[in-house]
Amino acid sequence: MKRFLSISAAIAVLALIAALFTLRHVVTRIIDGDTIEVSGYDKNIRLMGVDMAEEGNCYRNESIKMISDLLLNRSVRIETDIKERDTFGRILGYVYLVDGTFLNKRLLEMGAGEFFYDSVNLKHQDALVSAAESAREMDVGFWETCGPCVVKGNYDIHGKRYYHLPEFRHYSQVVVNLDKADRWFCSEAEAIEAGFTKARE
Repeated sequence: MKRFLSISAAIAVLALIAALFTLRHVVTRIIDGDTIEVSGYDKNIRLMGVDMAEEGNCYRNESIKMISDLLLNRSVRIETDIKERDTFGRILGYVYLVDGTFLNKRLLEMGAGEFFYDSVNLKHQDALVSAAESAREMDVGFWETCGPCVVKGNYDIHGKRYYHLPEFRHYSQVVVNLDKADRWFCSEAEAIEAGFTKARE
């Protein structure tokens, strides 16, 4: 009986190892700063909570290099949340290296990009917001190169979007809550392009 149990236990352990192994895939291509191609998936993976510069924008090349150095040709594990795909059909994923490094968070800590708000997928939102705020406060990566990013984009109680400039009288009282879709902008033009209206001075 004991021998049977030990054999069963060994089989269970091997099955678990096999299952964990199959969860790992290789990053075969960096599509852009926040989208990757991964073996075993028929759709690209969009990194949850991370928004990196588009073509032609500040810090585009640097962010591509950062994510390439960390991920390209590396084995990863993909974790999803409540909403598994975006409007383009991409898989919304949290990406982990074999050593357990949480890549979405690491990229934000390095200042590779900004926090990307999602009202549904909240599993790791606190950790991602904290990483993004820390990078901005320490002025690293994107924040150092493209800043100063001091324009405050804020939603009011009615859901309307306004931006506040440092010279505004009530600027210091405006709180930027990334977990409520508020944002920091590096210029007034950037805030306007994102759909924010100038607040009253």
